[in-house]
Amino acid sequence: MSTRSLTSKNNPVVKTVRLLATQARRAPAELTLVEGVRSVEEVLRANIEISTVLISDNFGDSERGLRLREVLVQSGLKIYQIPEALFRSLSDVKASQGILALVRIPARKLITDLAADRPLLLCAAGIQDPGNLGTLIRAAAAAGASMVCTLSGTVSVRNPKTVRASAGAVFHIPFIEELAPEGFLEFCRRRSIPVLRSSAHEGNCYFREDLTGPCAILLGNEGSGVDRAAWAAGLRSVHIPMAPGAESLNVAVAGAILMFEALRQRTSRPS
Repeated sequence: MSTRSLTSKNNPVVKTVRLLATQARRAPAELTLVEGVRSVEEVLRANIEISTVLISDNFGDSERGLRLREVLVQSGLKIYQIPEALFRSLSDVKASQGILALVRIPARKLITDLAADRPLLLCAAGIQDPGNLGTLIRAAAAAGASMVCTLSGTVSVRNPKTVRASAGAVFHIPFIEELAPEGFLEFCRRRSIPVLRSSAHEGNCYFREDLTGPCAILLGNEGSGVDRAAWAAGLRSVHIPMAPGAESLNVAVAGAILMFEALRQRTSRPS
């Protein structure tokens, strides 16, 4: 299918993009806004349904962009070419690459049977910055995590900034949103998965913790951490040692360190 021209800012497709970009309540729940060449490439690689593609007048100037455009056209997708000024009004990226896609990601429930014999889960509890969550998802996928879970009050995995920060990893790892603490804990208890709460100073040092077996890494809000009142007593804590005077680490950095320590322990050969 060839590209169609779209010039009106009042077109229904443009209005849908704006709703998704602002995470408005009226935004279609089944659609996720994806921006950038790499992110759209990852959508295609993950074989996820693309509803609509919007490209700017200048898209396809680079060799990589031209290849992606050819693939999209050959796939028979609905593609709209829009003026550069209109595209910039839809993008929140300073140096936009000139491509947006509306992607259908189905709602998911907790996986009843985890494929891994030693599942590694990441649970985000109250993280507010979409960049932090996206970075965590990217790290979780790279560390071989089985699933990403988010609790109510956490920024959406489907937030366009989260998707962009994940560099497409969100399309390659199962994720579940809007869980309650008790539901997540019960899920882990039934599968004998210990839950480790990341803490600034409390608990066992992370490299002394055995992460070779099933485990879930729990990360809290950027400022206040994990809300203990919302969780059952007896949650184990783990901390990352820091130099004297250091207060805390960015939550995405802390999560990446813990996830990759789990990967290191699981892949290291005994001496």
